Amino acid sequence: MANSVNTNIGAMVALKNLNSVSDSLSATQKRISTGLNVADAYDDGASYAVAEGIRSDVKAISAVNERLAVGKGMIDVAVKAGENISKSLGDVRAVLTKLADEALTGDDRANYTEQYATLKKDIENFISDAKYNGVSLISATATDQKIISNVDGGNITVNSENFMETVHSQLGAAADATAAAALISTTGGMANAMSNLGKAMNQLAADSRRVTNQIGFNNAIADATNTGLGAIVDADLAKESARLQSLQVKQQLSSQALSIANQSPQSLLGLFR
Repeated sequence: MANSVNTNIGAMVALKNLNSVSDSLSATQKRISTGLNVADAYDDGASYAVAEGIRSDVKAISAVNERLAVGKGMIDVAVKAGENISKSLGDVRAVLTKLADEALTGDDRANYTEQYATLKKDIENFISDAKYNGVSLISATATDQKIISNVDGGNITVNSENFMETVHSQLGAAADATAAAALISTTGGMANAMSNLGKAMNQLAADSRRVTNQIGFNNAIADATNTGLGAIVDADLAKESARLQSLQVKQQLSSQALSIANQSPQSLLGLFR
């Protein structure tokens, strides 16, 4: 190899190695700072495209569960209303039993009759006020609600219940002891109201269970999907830490080698002294 001040081969090789080590060091620092082996399309275009598709799936699952939670809220409100109606029906039955007593007369009958009307009004209010985000499942105008259940557009039907017809309207007038006795008979309006309420509550509970199960299933899918996504894009920080230290040493050595190579032309001056 010729000794030349125009071409410093040693410096060129050292500079090339230093640039290569610096590039690798930048890539490692990027993986450490982001925690990702594939942070963007520059790292691995194909893997990044796959990861973005998976991220889209996870977002869609999250959106589905958000809507299912809305459906769950509708059901929960309806169930709470049903529970309060059930308690009121217990009070209604007690009052009707007293009103069925023919010995009850005068102000006492008037007071219990008023109490019966108040309890019926309470039940009516429970029904009309049981709304979630403006939607009622138990009013006279309630309709079945189809809630999206998966990312393919499938849905779960949440059944509506007309409590005004099946419960409230069963509680007719208790104008006298005979009418009150008819209401609390085994085939009377009171029995119908309680039976209808029980069936409706059972249906609401079943719908609630379906929605809850679907949310849990979707969460399991999202967790599994995120695990798969991590296998594609996550960086192994233990390996990156070891690689970082190795590259930092290589960078120092490359810098030292370049410094030595840059000084080699100085030795040629000795030939001319």
